[in-house]
Amino acid sequence: LIRWVKEGERRLLFCGVGLLFLKNTRMFRSLSRILRIGEETEPTSDSKKHSDAEEEHEFELPCPVPEIFTLTEQEDQRFREKLASNAKAAEGKEKTVEQEEHAFRKVIEEELAYAAQDHKDDKIFLASSRIQKLRQFIRTHKSEKSTVAKSCSPLAILQKMMDSNPIFKEIIAESERARKFLRKLELEEGWEVSHRGKKISSFWKEEKDSETYSFKVMGVVGNPMLNLIPLLLETDLYPNWFPMMASAEEVFSGSRFHKVVKSTMKMPFPLRIRECIIDGKGYDVMEHNRVVISSHSISEHPKVNIGKCPEDRVRVDISVGGFELIPVGNKRTHVTVMFNLNPHIPYLPSRIANFFLRHVVNQIHSSMEKHSTFKKDSPYLQCMAEKADLYNYIESRYEETRKSRKSGTFGK
Repeated sequence: LIRWVKEGERRLLFCGVGLLFLKNTRMFRSLSRILRIGEETEPTSDSKKHSDAEEEHEFELPCPVPEIFTLTEQEDQRFREKLASNAKAAEGKEKTVEQEEHAFRKVIEEELAYAAQDHKDDKIFLASSRIQKLRQFIRTHKSEKSTVAKSCSPLAILQKMMDSNPIFKEIIAESERARKFLRKLELEEGWEVSHRGKKISSFWKEEKDSETYSFKVMGVVGNPMLNLIPLLLETDLYPNWFPMMASAEEVFSGSRFHKVVKSTMKMPFPLRIRECIIDGKGYDVMEHNRVVISSHSISEHPKVNIGKCPEDRVRVDISVGGFELIPVGNKRTHVTVMFNLNPHIPYLPSRIANFFLRHVVNQIHSSMEKHSTFKKDSPYLQCMAEKADLYNYIESRYEETRKSRKSGTFGK
């Protein structure tokens, strides 16, 4: 039976050709309207309240998260004031060596403590930027006249403190992980347009020298970002809204925004069920006006017994993927979804992959909008009530950054 199923997967090519033929027939178009295949769902009653002017309003996405954070004059001055204050506090020490070393050590300790707290709050880029800017300041100050010996230079002190605490290695590793996702997301070369509509645009790419495919869907969801976050946080409820997902089980929770999830995807006959063990983490990047969820598949984990894939399933490999949420005013959210994966389907023509993208993945945005318009019996409202502390923190963080942006005091 298993051999027959495996051979059946090779028939996907012929099934795909038949589907592409039917796609251009009147029968398929009529069936599409009935089953809503490949069509965006009707807007919800709440989204209909938006005026036509708001729906057609053009907005500019914020600048990408910079690869290198540059030390500003204001920040440089802040570091110098701290140095002077710390040096003054060490008046009893020899001014030429010990006083300067003490002043630098205090500045480094304070900034690394801030970075560790940012990491704890899942503000990964804020933590990374603190370390980068601290290095820049030390190098700038080092080029000036300094009496500190090389053996106890500020850079040596910084490196020693970072090596002694594994948190700072985690900051570097996680910031690189999030950047890997954003680089793939923001890269415009090589993408082919699959669909371009009023609300969403989708793209796909067959990666060279690999068996992986990439897809990207971007568009506006007619609900606030705070309504979308529960959909992404409550992983057990993913089958409610994510197309073709049959099950999702949280098998490990590293922190409030870090989860390992075992999920399965329903596939059309004769393909077997696809299974994936996903390690996902959410990042607060509100200093750059966005929330980022980065994920990838794993085959092993120190705290999870993953085991072998059952014979009636095929395990999918996801190299990188995730979501980017950017608030658009107070009522809408720009959502980008991107995944690079190997579905382990033999002889998958690019036309079939494009067909799958257009008629399945394109449903993500409309499904998110439908399920983020909470009704009284919504399971998400129950989850939010049970985890009131978590969702109150998210709301207060969102409102805090929103108000500080309006007043022009954000980041100061």
